[in-house]
Amino acid sequence: MRKSFPEAPKQIRATCSSLDKRYTERLAISCRVRYKGDIPSQPHAGQGLTKDISLSGCKLISDHPVTRGTLLSLTIDLPDGESPLCLSSAHVVWVSGCQFSVRFMQVSQDQRKRLQTCIWKNISHTTVHNQRPRFRLV
Repeated sequence: MRKSFPEAPKQIRATCSSLDKRYTERLAISCRVRYKGDIPSQPHAGQGLTKDISLSGCKLISDHPVTRGTLLSLTIDLPDGESPLCLSSAHVVWVSGCQFSVRFMQVSQDQRKRLQTCIWKNISHTTVHNQRPRFRLV
């Protein structure tokens, strides 16, 4: 015999459904980005700004549209006073007009450490107030 549980209130359901299933935290931050990629039918090159960034990828607004599935090289000007971060392998996983998201395919240990430091330094109380948890224990 199955036990019946009352349905959760609408407010709690909305909070739970807004939890993100990403494995890494995204930081809403605007950094200048240059990108380049080649596919036989349409070369991609442009520049734009990040909308958010994480250890595993970022969302961009660009001056030129890209094609989903394209592999790009990115140069990101992080706000850490160091030279631009150069990532040679970023896979375009989502596109909507001139906005797109990429997944970083190859990130060295030094690049990962630099990204993590930038994210930790830029997350503030106002960023996390009344939003989903910022970190997940795995």
